[in-house]
Amino acid sequence: MWGAGEGTAPRSRPDQGFTLLEALVVLAILALLSSLMFPAVGSALRYQAFADGAMRFEASLRAARAQALRRGTSVRFAVSPDQRDFGFRDATDRLPEQVRGIAPGGAITFYPDGTATGGEVAVSDRVRERRWRVRSTTGAIERVL
Repeated sequence: MWGAGEGTAPRSRPDQGFTLLEALVVLAILALLSSLMFPAVGSALRYQAFADGAMRFEASLRAARAQALRRGTSVRFAVSPDQRDFGFRDATDRLPEQVRGIAPGGAITFYPDGTATGGEVAVSDRVRERRWRVRSTTGAIERVL
């Protein structure tokens, strides 16, 4: 019921915004989630760097074999003493920071008749490893692990 001369009274609105306690709870939840997510993201980035380096290493190894067959000359695929640089002739590349390349005697030579010095080459980052076998009689490259 309304009395004479009374208008509508303004309704009191609760203060808008968050209390300090609500903001702290949200920050605590975000901190907990980020502590769980950042290690997973770091691990994924390390795996991606390893996979990328291994893929480039294998591609370079296969390219060295193809060039020996195509040009009719011997091609030496080598890994540097620090195990970070790899390749042949002017086609060299570098592995990511924690990844190392391994080759028997530091190199594999592919010959124009399709043969090679043979052996196993690998890429490793101390957690993961990928290996390839180079057959000496055919120069074929097979992924082992």
